[in-house]
Amino acid sequence: MIKRNRLLGASIALLLTTFNTAAQESRFEELQRSIGMFSGILEEVLKLDQRPGLFGLSLAGIENNYLLGQGVVFEIRTPLANRRNRINLASLNSAMQSLQSRPNPFEAVGTEPFTTDTDLPSPSILALDEANGYYREMMERIVNVDYSLSINTAIMQASDSLLSLRSLDSIEENDYEDIRNEIGALGVSVQSNLDQLQEIEQEIRIANTNVKAVDKNSPEQGLGNALALRLDAVSATIELLREQALEKARELKERSEAAEREYVQRWERDKIDFESNLYAAMCNYGSILRELPENENISIILIGLGEESEESTHRVNKVHIISKTSVLQCQSGEIDRLTLQQSSAQYSY
Repeated sequence: MIKRNRLLGASIALLLTTFNTAAQESRFEELQRSIGMFSGILEEVLKLDQRPGLFGLSLAGIENNYLLGQGVVFEIRTPLANRRNRINLASLNSAMQSLQSRPNPFEAVGTEPFTTDTDLPSPSILALDEANGYYREMMERIVNVDYSLSINTAIMQASDSLLSLRSLDSIEENDYEDIRNEIGALGVSVQSNLDQLQEIEQEIRIANTNVKAVDKNSPEQGLGNALALRLDAVSATIELLREQALEKARELKERSEAAEREYVQRWERDKIDFESNLYAAMCNYGSILRELPENENISIILIGLGEESEESTHRVNKVHIISKTSVLQCQSGEIDRLTLQQSSAQYSY
């Protein structure tokens, strides 16, 4: 009899365990369904575009996980993170331009006036016959006035600023193409005139080799005058191109910096609006998560939207932790959306 009672008790315990396990699995399945339903509603309310981006990767969407005893975690990807990458790219271009605009420590060496008493002549000057000061003077002008570095730097800065404007959606495509062609034509003109300058330099070398000294009335003097006139014309053209390149670089840099400031301000406003809409959705639809235990939380991870610092070396995410109790209070009208947002725990990592 005792043995029979023991067997009966064990059977009842087994049935209760099986029933509890089945009930627990049923509740868990209900919870998973409610989590999936809530994810879909969030995607619709927050207008998360599901269309694939580059290489088929989606720029927006929600993934969810349930952690027993802790709550549900929603990982949200938004186009805001991709837009933030554009800001970082524009900032990088600005930093590179600052490095490019620093004065060349060797520039003073090249622009110091040449005097035979105090300075050592450059190798190209030594190649000239010192008896012929006329050609030597022209050669000094070529050697000591080299605009190629400053012009090319200005053209590079202008191109970088133009790319920044495009990446920030701050310039129409037609305007972008026009300015890009303008910068390209400027670069071609600069190179053409620098090539002419090199040709004049070579002709001066040849002329100096063929004559020991230049007499005012000699035929060589006429050749020298022609070279001097050509040198004057090319130097004046290069100076004009240099001014144009510097002006274009300044203009585009100012436009790029203004566009970056405006883009950052607009991005910050959009981020604030997105988070406000997120908490409004929590208030309006949070009851869908009714299967979630009362003592657990709803955690939101916003990918790439964390607070960055100067020490940040990678994409920073932002976490919002909201208790289910607070969500129900918001839905019932005990607290409003702003109070719900302020009562949540928030941090970046």
